[in-house]
Amino acid sequence: MSGDYSRRQFIRNGGAGALAIGMGGLAGCTSSLPFVGSGDFEVDQWLTTVSFEDVLDDETVEEQYDDADLEETEELVRMFSYVEPEMIFDNESDIDTYAPLESGSELRGKVGVTASEIDWALQQSANWEYEFDLSYGGSGTTEGSTTVLAGDFDTDDVEDALERWVDDEFDFDDDDDDDDDDDGFESAGSQGDFDLYTVEDYAFGVSDDYVVATDAPALIDAVSLVESTIDTKDDEQNRWTDDDDGELLLSELESGGAAFGILTQPRTVENELEDQYDDPDDASEEEREAIRDRIEDWEYGLVGQARSQDVDGSTTDICEVFVYESEGEADSDALQEHVERNRDIGDDWATLEDYSIDADGRVLILTGEVRTRALF
Repeated sequence: MSGDYSRRQFIRNGGAGALAIGMGGLAGCTSSLPFVGSGDFEVDQWLTTVSFEDVLDDETVEEQYDDADLEETEELVRMFSYVEPEMIFDNESDIDTYAPLESGSELRGKVGVTASEIDWALQQSANWEYEFDLSYGGSGTTEGSTTVLAGDFDTDDVEDALERWVDDEFDFDDDDDDDDDDDGFESAGSQGDFDLYTVEDYAFGVSDDYVVATDAPALIDAVSLVESTIDTKDDEQNRWTDDDDGELLLSELESGGAAFGILTQPRTVENELEDQYDDPDDASEEEREAIRDRIEDWEYGLVGQARSQDVDGSTTDICEVFVYESEGEADSDALQEHVERNRDIGDDWATLEDYSIDADGRVLILTGEVRTRALF
């Protein structure tokens, strides 16, 4: 996504909407996701906070912005979703849908594997606002996203599948009949244990255990994004847990069948006013009160939210973590009231029972049990 689009508009329209869509998309996703401090795989090993500057496509900047300098950039939203297929299949009689397996399905199709052949799929994205040093037309937003599949891969088979996909997807002219490799699909070197490939705006990293891929928009260099994601895993660079909000969000999240997480700018009156005024101090008290009334007490100051789900037949354990900008904004009573009003079928916490809300500094942690079929 690119073009002129204000930061607060994205957060209000995209961030909140993405959160709702992400949580809904995870309903019923199952298996075990070891989080920080447990298991052989930790999700934070792959969750990257790569900067916009690190993945910027210099050739596009030169062509589109006359090689202008990047004057300002800010990350607006960062999110991830994760699913393991095995327990979807193990709980078929209680889940009655394969919808959660849509996560990673596009990449599975490109590399020629089925959902039952992978251990897990992880999708993550970051949205940035940028401004180049131009008199006009040099600002907007764009998104970088990657998908990771884990399993046991034959790298030659994966490469062959990718070449078949390229043949079907693209219409490359081959002027040299003797050159069978002139199909636009080419090696981009290697990174650690990964062989890198690229075609058009796509890039892939392939190893015996993982496949990493991205389809990058115009301003993002796809190969750089894949390389940066691999660096996060292999070299412990630029992880979510490197900043306080990401660390709090993941460290408090229990292991579960599937997971979704999002970090955004704080939901506050001042941040809302930045959409309307160059200087928020210009707003009247009436305008401030109107905005404050639109923000529910439980979400005021919210900067991060994540949920894990662990399906056990007819019931599912959930853990949901809420991170706020300050401890004073982590209002457990307000969240309790909101949850109580949203436990009916079709609501955010449908059929939630035996639940509790614990406070730890500027974090609230909700745990409880729901009926599995209420999630589908």
